[in-house]
Amino acid sequence: MMRNQQTKFSANKRVGLTLIAIGVVLLVAAFISVPFQWGKGIRQILLIGGFASFLVAAPLMWKKGLANIRSGKAMPGSLLRIRQSGSFDFLVLFLAIGLLLLVLGGVGKVSYQATLDKHIELAGMEGKIATLEEARRNSAFIEYNFTQDLHTLSKNYNGFFLAGAVILAFVIICLLYIRFVSPIVAADDSLRAAHSLCRRSGQTVVAVFVTLIMIFPICWMIISSFKTSPELLASVPTLWPKKFVWENYPNVIKRAPFDRYLINTLVTTCVIMLTEVTFGVLAAYGFSKGTFKGQNILFMLVLGALMVPIQVTFVPIYVLIARLNAIDTYLGVILPSMVSAYFIFMLRQNFMAVDDSYIEAGKLDGMGRFGTIIHVLCPMCMPTLITVSIISFINGWNSYFWPKMVTKTAASRTIAVGVQQLKNTFAGQEVSNYNEIMAGAVMAIVPIVVLFLFLQKYIMTGMSKAAMK
Repeated sequence: MMRNQQTKFSANKRVGLTLIAIGVVLLVAAFISVPFQWGKGIRQILLIGGFASFLVAAPLMWKKGLANIRSGKAMPGSLLRIRQSGSFDFLVLFLAIGLLLLVLGGVGKVSYQATLDKHIELAGMEGKIATLEEARRNSAFIEYNFTQDLHTLSKNYNGFFLAGAVILAFVIICLLYIRFVSPIVAADDSLRAAHSLCRRSGQTVVAVFVTLIMIFPICWMIISSFKTSPELLASVPTLWPKKFVWENYPNVIKRAPFDRYLINTLVTTCVIMLTEVTFGVLAAYGFSKGTFKGQNILFMLVLGALMVPIQVTFVPIYVLIARLNAIDTYLGVILPSMVSAYFIFMLRQNFMAVDDSYIEAGKLDGMGRFGTIIHVLCPMCMPTLITVSIISFINGWNSYFWPKMVTKTAASRTIAVGVQQLKNTFAGQEVSNYNEIMAGAVMAIVPIVVLFLFLQKYIMTGMSKAAMK
């Protein structure tokens, strides 16, 4: 049989696949019925129908495989088959997570009961009351103090128990499937093809679902930018505007100097990108191809800088910028972001992968250090350099915390801070102008989205090469 020849399923397997698809749809509908508050009876019917579809499909799908096992054409599953399964390691990990959640739930339950006993004793009800419901009937018991003394584990021990039980049940079902069902699948070629089809379909559905979750906030922002403010603030949200309000975008430009914000962002972002790439290349060359005392110690300090967020260091940096009289200036926005420890690490890993023979060949041609960097290392690591440049530009464009701290007027305010300032421009209106804020946010992300759409190939290539180093 040729590889590209389509596998023909028997009538039983076609019916089985149809029942499986119906079962999945019914179970998804039952899951959706919870947030949409459908009737309990409808939910039970959907659940029963979904599981019944799987139970009816199983004998139809497994009939030939079971016959082959009985005839001795295939051996049943074994512990070795389970261990050789590609998903076994993940199941072991989930098993450990489930057991850990159960242990945390047990610790929370013990802590909860100990705290309850302590407050019952303080209320003078020791030996008479054992549960919270009984304690509430006594006026001496102060439930607020009891609740404040509970910590995360004791407050949510039921959730830990439920999550652990669900994960353990999932692991047990998967292990039973591998142990008893996998031999049936292995004994039937068409059943293997059907399982492969179901697996690919499931992967596609999950990928589409995750993608929808990720892009929904962006779609909601774009749709909301065309709504009126009362519609956007309505108690029952609408997924599509009742009337498209195109005036939101011109209003944003009128209410805030968006052209100035755009120029400020372009200037600061481009300068930050150039300095981060330049200093990153020079530092990476020194750490990868140079030899000097304390080289490893200095590089460890660079890696240590990756673990320190700007929220920890912004106070001394702000004091330094203030003493340089750089508050509310381009210099104040740019200076703290001129060097990136992450880019130094990323470029160093790529430079180390370049063989030293190329460096020696450059020296024989009369190149100095800068010539070697420009004509040898940079061309050979161009995908990573492009990736670093794009990521630096995106980070600079989206930067909010530090520009918010250091900019005071529109003369140096970036577009991310400018969008936040739109909430201060609705004086005199009946409601807040969240629709115009959404329009400003859309205008702010358009350049980054366009940049990513055109250059995503270079980002993926550079990141994959950096990971392989």
